[in-house]
Amino acid sequence: MVPSLLAAAALTAPAAPVPKDTVPNPAGPAPRVAGVKAEADGVVWVTAQVYEKRKVQQQMIVVENNQRVQKVQEVEQTVPVYVRKTLADFGGKFATAGGSPLTPEDAVRRVRDGATLLVTADGKPVSPGWLKAVDPSAVVMTADGLGHAHFSYGGPPYPTTPAPRLAMLGTDDKGVVRLPVNPNPTNPYGQVYYGDDGGFGGGRIIRGGGRVIIEGDVAYAPAPAAAPAAADGKKALTDLSFTAYEVNGKMLSKAAALDRLKAGGLVLIAGDSRFPDAQYLTAFRDDLVVIASPELVFPPNLPNPYDVPPKPAAPAANPAGGKPAPAVAPPAPAVAPAIGVARPAVLKPLPVQIEK
Repeated sequence: MVPSLLAAAALTAPAAPVPKDTVPNPAGPAPRVAGVKAEADGVVWVTAQVYEKRKVQQQMIVVENNQRVQKVQEVEQTVPVYVRKTLADFGGKFATAGGSPLTPEDAVRRVRDGATLLVTADGKPVSPGWLKAVDPSAVVMTADGLGHAHFSYGGPPYPTTPAPRLAMLGTDDKGVVRLPVNPNPTNPYGQVYYGDDGGFGGGRIIRGGGRVIIEGDVAYAPAPAAAPAAADGKKALTDLSFTAYEVNGKMLSKAAALDRLKAGGLVLIAGDSRFPDAQYLTAFRDDLVVIASPELVFPPNLPNPYDVPPKPAAPAANPAGGKPAPAVAPPAPAVAPAIGVARPAVLKPLPVQIEK
């Protein structure tokens, strides 16, 4: 019987008893979660966008002594950088979550049919505390360059949803689980209605794009207005509007999820309002809770509190002749937009297709 991660995480609560098989508090940032699979050419590619702040030279016109004068100023811009490399091209090291070293060829063989790949967020080995969330056979890549990546998704060979994030929830000095939230959440997949029992009961409805998706078997009412976040940008888990699942996709009532997370613990946070694609979940233990909420989704071009702080960018080189360095536009990937990009739902007054 696999011991529960969430029960073991009770050590984060004040004066909580320490279970026998305690999961240690992870050191360092959580690894990034990627879903990878070989493409038609048989090669496993990692395709993503990374948003970097860069200082670039920009021309401007000012008026001096009643004359228009052209000058150059340095400004900081957030620039998307397109990344597409094979696993071996990252020049990193591979190992299983259990600690067995792997060659790049071994790693490719393990993931080519579709699997979870954990990627270090800071170029350093992933803390064993984080790896307790996955099967010991899961593949872990230690490499630079993907700590702030938004992995491509939208259709084969990519997953259908944005990547989830592994996180450790803890309690504050009052024993309350609080976590950072987006103060301006959006749901790009239509209107969401939750169970009318006041606790988001057994399910939800998602309506949008001419479709209605029903999850659970309860009556529904519009979701109540969300409680605002505190001054520190955090909100108590009990005040968060979310849907909870087990890794196998079974929906949990909000009451059951709160009971399992009352002392904090390891969780998977969905990349949007949907349950994550199974390609991300092949390696995770089945006692992990997955939570999905628009309040936990952050736009890709803004700082994400679940990321490590980005390294400062070096100033762009100024070419000879004093002309500003042009910003290089990355090639657009032929996949869905990165995590968190909201698209307004189009609700049509037509008969809808019911999925249950």
